Amino acid sequence: MRGTSGGGHANLGFFAAFTLIASGCISLRPYDPGPGRRVAALIVQDAYRSGEPINVTISNLSDVTLLYPDGFCKTKLQKRDGTLWRAVSEPSVCCPIELGFLDPGQTVVHQFRLPKGVAGGTYRFAIPMPTPEEATAPEPELLTPAFSVQDSSH
Repeated sequence: MRGTSGGGHANLGFFAAFTLIASGCISLRPYDPGPGRRVAALIVQDAYRSGEPINVTISNLSDVTLLYPDGFCKTKLQKRDGTLWRAVSEPSVCCPIELGFLDPGQTVVHQFRLPKGVAGGTYRFAIPMPTPEEATAPEPELLTPAFSVQDSSH
């Protein structure tokens, strides 16, 4: 009898040790799709009028906490000119000093206002890319989908 119960405990101990070793082989690195693919920016509508506010939804698609040091105040409005995009508005000179963070999977909404009297056409926002704290190189700008602006006379 004694040999039977002792063998059961030995097998249980072996199974527990095997489980620990096997689970140690699983990578615990957070999901990080890499520069330029960690964040998505979306807008609700396809068309706006000059002077109208636009809500931009910014989502962290990674498992990495991202930093944006300027509260998105360095966002530029760009207008399509043929195949090129040209800045219509330059970012604000005075930005908040506080650091902003996008937690893994977090989504935030920032409101940007179109300048009054902006001409009709196709536009987008170019936003400085939120990056991990340990980022060593600059990353491409975060671009919203294109949208149209109707002349205010319509």
